[in-house]
Amino acid sequence: MKSGLMKKTILFLIIFALCKLTVFSQTVFWSDNFDFNQGWALSENWNISGGKLQFNWSSSIVNFDLSAVSSAIDLDNNIEDLIIIQSLDVLGASTTPEVAEIYLLTSGEEHLLWSHSLDAGGWGSSSGTEIVFDISNFAGQTVQFKFRTFGQSAYNWNWWWVFDMKLTALYANDLAATNITGPNIVSTNTTATWTVKVNNLGLQPQSGFTVSMLDHKTGEMIGSVEVTDTIPAQETMSIVFDWTPTDIINTTFYAVVDLENDEFNGNDASKSHFIRVKPDIAYSLLVWDNDNGISSIVCPETGDLVRPTVVLTRALDKAGIGYQLDNSLPTSLSEFDVIFISHGNFCLS
Repeated sequence: MKSGLMKKTILFLIIFALCKLTVFSQTVFWSDNFDFNQGWALSENWNISGGKLQFNWSSSIVNFDLSAVSSAIDLDNNIEDLIIIQSLDVLGASTTPEVAEIYLLTSGEEHLLWSHSLDAGGWGSSSGTEIVFDISNFAGQTVQFKFRTFGQSAYNWNWWWVFDMKLTALYANDLAATNITGPNIVSTNTTATWTVKVNNLGLQPQSGFTVSMLDHKTGEMIGSVEVTDTIPAQETMSIVFDWTPTDIINTTFYAVVDLENDEFNGNDASKSHFIRVKPDIAYSLLVWDNDNGISSIVCPETGDLVRPTVVLTRALDKAGIGYQLDNSLPTSLSEFDVIFISHGNFCLS
């Protein structure tokens, strides 16, 4: 594929949010969605898998006291809330005192944030329910978080699932490049448009900042805008970029907002947005679904447990690549230019 210069044009449009927020948004200072283990110390029956921190009844044990403890986290001086999305499900009304608890640990002390006894039944929906704790009193301290389960028998549990944790902070000056929207598939010599959302999460209005969109693969700048209009506190601004590709390439775009007095830089860059400049050629692609219907792969994009074929076809769909999907291998393969074969943990054929 060519890597020459790309023709670039840029325009921008500023659009303020139509609805003013009734409460202040806060900056996500730290988060854990449990796609992998970020330093948690896990006792028996605790594990991290499938995008969850989870405690399960199996293997059933008696007279237990088991915990999952996070690594140390340095809280910002502007820290506000701990937000947890969780679900607790029990076998039935417990006749013995099994208990779930959440602690904040600091300076050798344990501070109980939440306690739930199984004799009250389950807690939250199976897809997760949000619970919020004000931890502003611990601003500037180094803390850990502890999920504790204890009681006479683990058999009375079905699960305690923690889907997501985040810490929020509130700053006077904080702009965030939240995301890029626009096409994933474009053609050469055709102008396409992408929109970068900038969110003013701070308490002060902002102007005189720069928003740029860059090509992650080449490092080339797609465009840059010096914003002189004012974005009020807690509102959103949209910056529109036009780009005309001249070469065939697969890459990603990302956006960066640059504010001189920004107090939190962890949200200055947006997530990547996949771009495929498609070739003007014909091809035939086969995906042979031979994974035996077994969900054995954690999708790196969504975090859900799916079959290998699903991960593969999701990637092809996102890239705009057409394919034929079959559960059995065709007799003749001569018509196909590319063949993908997916296998599960074992093969029956």
